[in-house]
Amino acid sequence: MPIPFHVRMSQSRAGAPALLIIALAAVSVWWLSGKVAREDYRNILSAAVLFQAIWVFFRWRASVYVFMVYVVAEGFLINYFYTVPELNLLKDAFIVSLFGVLAVTTVPRGIFPLPRTNWFIPFTLFAVIYVAQVFNPYLPNILVGLVGLRVGLLYAVLVPVAYWFFDTRQRVLHFFLFLTLLSVPVSLFGIFQYFAGPNWLIALSPGFSRAVFYAAGTGGGSTQGYYFRTISTFVQTGGFAIYLCFMMLLAVAQMNMPRLRNWRWWIISAFVLQFLAAITTGGRAPLVMFLVAATLLMTMQRRMAKVVPVLTLVGLVFMGAVILFGDVVAERFGTLLDMEGVQARNVPLAVGWLYEAMRSDFAGMGAGYATIASRHAGATDLNQVVVENTFAKVRFETGLPGLLLYFIFILCVIWECIRTPLRLPDRELAWLVGACSAFILVNVFLALPWGTPFDISPTNIYLWFFLGLLGRAPHLLTEKRALEMTAAERADLHLSNPAVPIL
Repeated sequence: MPIPFHVRMSQSRAGAPALLIIALAAVSVWWLSGKVAREDYRNILSAAVLFQAIWVFFRWRASVYVFMVYVVAEGFLINYFYTVPELNLLKDAFIVSLFGVLAVTTVPRGIFPLPRTNWFIPFTLFAVIYVAQVFNPYLPNILVGLVGLRVGLLYAVLVPVAYWFFDTRQRVLHFFLFLTLLSVPVSLFGIFQYFAGPNWLIALSPGFSRAVFYAAGTGGGSTQGYYFRTISTFVQTGGFAIYLCFMMLLAVAQMNMPRLRNWRWWIISAFVLQFLAAITTGGRAPLVMFLVAATLLMTMQRRMAKVVPVLTLVGLVFMGAVILFGDVVAERFGTLLDMEGVQARNVPLAVGWLYEAMRSDFAGMGAGYATIASRHAGATDLNQVVVENTFAKVRFETGLPGLLLYFIFILCVIWECIRTPLRLPDRELAWLVGACSAFILVNVFLALPWGTPFDISPTNIYLWFFLGLLGRAPHLLTEKRALEMTAAERADLHLSNPAVPIL
C-alpha cells in the first residue's frame, strides 16, 4: 500500500536527527583516529571538555550519572595517559560545568542555588579566610594559593549540585542502585589485577608503575609475606579501598530495603565481590571504617540486631578470601589485633602533626602551603610531604581563626549527619541517607585526625555530594505532596518554607 506523501515527509523529518548523529559520529571517529595515531591527546582532551560542557547544558541530570562514572574511571585514564597531566583537571572542569549550568538556570528565576544548612555559615566564613590566604606572603607565588583553593574549596560546589539533582525520592533510590551496579565491574577488575599482577598493568602503560604498592603481612620480610595492593580503575590503592568501604556500606543498606527485595541476592553478590576486592587492596583502615560505619547505620535505624547477620556475612567472605588469596591475607589483616602496633602507627599522626601546627604562625601560612598538590606550582616546607592530619593542615594554612571556624563547621556536619536520618519518616529513604551519614561520620572521626579525606578523590567527591543529599532529603516527601496541590497552595507552601521550590 502506498504511503501518503505527508506521512513520508514526517517520517523523513523524524529520521533527520538520527542521520545527523550518525554523520557526526562518523566525523568524530575519523577525527579521533587521526589524533590517536599522532598521540595528540591534548586536542582530544580539549574536544572532550567542549563536548562535556554542551552535554551538561542539555542533559544536566544525566551528566551527573556520567560524572560519577568518570570519578571511578579517572584514575585508570590518568595512569594510562601519564604524559597528559591535564587529565587531572578534567574532573574539575566537569564540576564547574555542573554548577555553572545549575546557577544559570536557577538564579534568573530568583532561586538561590545554595542550600541553607546549619553548617553553611561557618563554612562560608572559613572559605572567606581561605581565599584571603591566597595572598599570604609566606607563599612562594600566587599559584600555590590557587591550587590550595582548588583542593580545599572547589569540590564544595557539589553540595548544591546534589541538592538539586535529587528532585524526587525515586531518583535517590535509582541513583544508589546505579552506584551499586557500577561497583561490580570495578570490583571484578580489582580482583583480576590481584591474579594478573603488577607486571600486567605496567605492560599496559609505564604510568602504572607509580601506583604499584605491596602489602606486608607478618612474613618476616620474605617475599612470601607481601602481595600486590590492587588499584582497579583508581589512581592509587587508597582511593580504591575507601570507595569499596562506601560501596559495601551502601549494599548493607540496600539489603534491608523492602523495595529491593527482588534485588537482594544480586546486592549480596555485589557485596561479596566488593569485600573480596577490598581484601586485595590490603587496606586495613577502610575495613575498620566499614565495620564501624555499618554499626552506626544499624544504630541510627534502630536495628542493632541486624549487625549479627552483617558480621556473619563478613566472617564467611573473609574466610573465603583467605582460601582464595592465600594465608598472607590473614597475616596482613591479623595485624589489626596488634593494638600496640596500631597505637604506634597512628598516635604520632594524630598528635605529632597537630602539635607542630599549633606552633606555627597565628595567622596561618597561606592557602596551599601544606597541600601536596601545590608542589607543582611552587615548593614550600610542607607541600613536599603529606600532612596526615586535616586539622593540622587547616591550622598551617589558615591559622587559628581558620581552625576554629573549621572545627565549628565539622561539629555542625556531625549534628546534621546524626539528625537527618532520624527525622525521615520514609524508612527506605532513611536507610540510604543513613548510609551516607555513617560514611561521613566515620571519615570525620577516623580519617580527619589521620588523613585529609576532604582533599583526596574519590572521598572528597562523595563527602560533599552526600552533604547535599542530607540537605535535600527532608524536603523530598514535602515536594511529593506539593505535586498534588493547586498552584495557589504551592505558592503558599513556598512562602512558608523557601527551601521547597515552586514546581
